[in-house]
Amino acid sequence: MAHYTTGLPKLDLEPFDPTPLYAAARSPRRDKDQPSHRTNRRPIYTIVIAVASLASAAGVAGYLFL
Repeated sequence: MAHYTTGLPKLDLEPFDPTPLYAAARSPRRDKDQPSHRTNRRPIYTIVIAVASLASAAGVAGYLFL
């Protein structure tokens, strides 16, 4: 069914301009070389916190269920 026969308001869509998308795809720069890219500088802290959280959760679960 055509849109104009449904009684819906007129579609005023802006045309899609793929120029920035194509420019990014052709760029030889990797994501991590982009100016806005942030690396995780402290992955060891993330690992330590994750292990401590899991250990404390296991301790609480063991205390409650045993």
